[in-house]
Amino acid sequence: MKANSVKFSRRRFLKGIGGTAVGTAVISSELLASGCAQGFSNQSNSGQAPVGPVAQARPGQKNSSAAKGPAQAFDMHHHYVPSEIVEEIKRHGKAMGVELVASKGSGDGPVAISFAGSRPQNLEPVLMDVDKRFRIMDEGGVLTATAYSSTGIVGYRLTGPQGEAWCDLFNDGLKNLVTRHPKRFVGIASVPMQDPPRAAKVLERAIRDLKFSGALIASNVNGKYYESKEFDPFWQKAEALDVPIIMHPGDLPGADTMRSYGLRTVCGNPFDSTLSLGFMIYSGLFDRFPKLKLCLLHGGGFFPYHMGRFDQGFGIRSNNVAAGSPPSSYLKNLYFDNLVYRVETVDYLRRTVGTDRVMVGTDYPYELGDWKAAAKVEALDCTQAEKNAILFGNAKRLFKIT
Repeated sequence: MKANSVKFSRRRFLKGIGGTAVGTAVISSELLASGCAQGFSNQSNSGQAPVGPVAQARPGQKNSSAAKGPAQAFDMHHHYVPSEIVEEIKRHGKAMGVELVASKGSGDGPVAISFAGSRPQNLEPVLMDVDKRFRIMDEGGVLTATAYSSTGIVGYRLTGPQGEAWCDLFNDGLKNLVTRHPKRFVGIASVPMQDPPRAAKVLERAIRDLKFSGALIASNVNGKYYESKEFDPFWQKAEALDVPIIMHPGDLPGADTMRSYGLRTVCGNPFDSTLSLGFMIYSGLFDRFPKLKLCLLHGGGFFPYHMGRFDQGFGIRSNNVAAGSPPSSYLKNLYFDNLVYRVETVDYLRRTVGTDRVMVGTDYPYELGDWKAAAKVEALDCTQAEKNAILFGNAKRLFKIT
């Protein structure tokens, strides 16, 4: 039986913006400015992790750099862009306020998107390629992956109506991927966090109509963090729907000062996740929404490794924060990927936050990703039941995968 695809609708895109684009999106060939990394992986098609400590098991343990048996892991840190998005821009770019500019050179080079005049974000072909990612997934022992956007193209600089239309369009394209490959991908929605009530509306459509399993948000919205109650309509909807929210580092304040040596992604990404989580906890977000589920990437930034410092800060300033408990007490709301490269660090993470809070994350297809993240789990010194929980059990429970 042929899978049904979601049809893209120019009318639906324009419906929310009154037929005109207030902020024009421009396609060019500039460099990627945000997302997981400034470039894409040079890891080989065989999926081999870099040589060195990153790929090694702890001393005295068996190195599990090769996948054992059939792929079974669930990757909860995995980026994808529907190729239909580019085609839709080509067909209706002017009407949507989007312009395509041919990439420099010949062949299928990258294009880039700029929202409302912001710095263009690259759309590398690897983000849209499906066949190559199947090879990488299989060789890395990954059976299923959550599929979601890069935070560079979530469109937070658009107006609320534009953002709603853009996210609906993106989510429809993502739904096509999930429909074609239901055993390999789980849909995670993009939502317009610049307009929280609209973000709640888009989330509900994605969960109820598209059968997605959660939503992606950036770590800040145009420099604004989540301490404000203006975002409460979205948190309330996520809690009511009982779906996890994946937070990924976004447009980092001060990113220009970190461009040397790739520090924008090496240091900046985990830093901004940590900063954003700090705002959430101290402002009382998890007190107002005690059943909210938040997934943190890159091993949770610095939070699990400096949790004592967060608790110490709470003790010193408890009269000046809205949170009712020390930050470590909110681990019940948090989940983490294992993208920390070293087996001993994965082991520390699971022992600190709990085995039931950790999942596999590869960061495909970015250059700081780890295609052998599942092998790091197999190399842990723990029971097979605990390994299976991290490999796939926790993710299946969280994302409600049968």
